[in-house]
This record gives sequence, C-alpha cells and structure tokens, in this order.
Amino acid sequence: MIRALAARRAERNRRVAFVLSGGGSLGAVQIGMLQALLEKGIRPDFLVGTSVGAINAAWVAGRPDHDGILELADIWLGLRRRHVFPISPLTSAAGLLGRSNHFISNQNLRLILERYVPFKRIEEAAVPLHVVATDLKSGRAAVLTSGPAIPALLASCAIPGVFPPVTIGRREYVDGGVANHTPITVAIETGATEIYVLPVGYPWLNREPTNALGMALNALARIVEQKLDAEVAAHRDSTNIHVMPALDLADVSPADFSRTRELIDWGYRSAKRALTAGNGRTVLPEKAKKTLRLTPAEAA
Repeated sequence: MIRALAARRAERNRRVAFVLSGGGSLGAVQIGMLQALLEKGIRPDFLVGTSVGAINAAWVAGRPDHDGILELADIWLGLRRRHVFPISPLTSAAGLLGRSNHFISNQNLRLILERYVPFKRIEEAAVPLHVVATDLKSGRAAVLTSGPAIPALLASCAIPGVFPPVTIGRREYVDGGVANHTPITVAIETGATEIYVLPVGYPWLNREPTNALGMALNALARIVEQKLDAEVAAHRDSTNIHVMPALDLADVSPADFSRTRELIDWGYRSAKRALTAGNGRTVLPEKAKKTLRLTPAEAA
C-alpha cells in the first residue's frame, strides 16, 4: 500500500525533459531517436536544445506527436548543404580579409526556420522550449524561454566565424555549444526528474586525424565527449538520465546532408535498442552549473 502510494506520488511529480545537443547535419540522428521515444510512449514535459538540437527541439515543441516527427524527417530529407551553408565568394572574402566576422550568411537558415518553425514566439509552443545560446561578451550559457523564436534559434546555431552573431535585446549571442554543448544542467535546474539525452556523436573520433583540421576536430570532440561523461558521472542519486547511444558511423561531416536517411535510420535503431535494454544513469541537481536566464522583457 505504502509503495503504491509512493509510486503514484512519484508519477504525479514526474517531469520528463528531452535534451538535444548540437552537431550540424548530424542532428538527423535525433529524428530517429525522437521517433523511437514517441513510439515507446515517452513524451517530454519540456525540451532543451543547443544549436541544431534547438531547431529539432523547437519542431517537437510545436508538433509533439508521431506524425510531427515523420514530417520533420521529410524536411530533413529535403535539405542540402547549399540550403544551410551557402558559400558566397564575396562573404567568404570579407571574412578572410577581416572585413566581416563570419564566412557564411545566415539568411538561408533564417528562411528555412521561418518556413517550418510552427510558432512565432517561444512561449507559444505546445510544449515548453528552452533554447541555449552563448552570450558573446560573457561566454556564459543563456537560456531563452520567451520572445521571438527565429532570432533565438539563429543565435543558438551561430557557429563562431561561420555564421554572424545574433543580437537579441542589447546582447549578442553565438552558438550555444560554445558554453554548453549538451545542456543537461539546464534540464536539472528547470526541475526535470527524468532526462533523455539525444547526442549526435562525433564520427571523426573513429579515425586517426591526418591533417590540422582533423586534429582540431578530434580534440574538440574529445573535450565535448569527456565533459558530457563527467557531467553525468558527477551527479548520481536523484534524477534518471537516459543517454541515447552516440553516432559511431565513420566519415560523416557535420556539413554533409547527403546521408540524412542513413543517420535517421541509425538513430532510430540505436535508440530503440537502448530503450528496450533500459539504458539510464542518474544525476544530482545541486551540482549543476548555473546559467544565465533572460526575463521575457530581455528576450523580446
């Protein structure tokens, strides 16, 4: 009797969060993961996303059902590199010559978001959405929970040097992954009792770097991977964290949209296996790193 009452109380207080990391075109794996989660009957009470994970989270926040995920998969399958990372000789030259702070315009990405994001303001989403960006001046993570959706998502995706910073209010923001690539702590601070982490993984970790760019990517991936592992390991006894398997396919660039179907299928199969096996970990919220939260007036 006591156990039954405790179980019902725990269920009433249960708050499920989906946490989606960044990773460019590799974010397609999250579509398969989302499909597996919804098929299992697991639905979020709120979503937290960084970079491309924020875009996927925004769609789910507006269309939190199986048909919505299938539609998101169709959108992804129609994307090509030129749609997201259009190369302009003039813009690139300006960046190289120091006359601009970016190499690629975010106008194409803005048009995609304006066409597909199913709400105008973040607070209008059917499921609460938390978009993580990085305050350019302070370097701290900022959690955007209200205000116009498109600028917030563009800010969360503003890869430094690639896309321009985005001004919201009186602050400039860049990619949320700079400060918090996989924002588990944001979900903890927001009151999640159960967290499903949807990482994209880093395929280039599976091969030896052969040039300077490869060395840099490998080192960055190791840092992000170790930070996620340390964050999960540092928090033990309170909130269930289910970490979906990270991508282990080789030779897939974060700017390559030609293998979207393969990535979606991999994400679906791997997440389904993990959910069947009961993959999960626990964390303590009191050790969560504090983040900057904007008021509705600041985010407007």
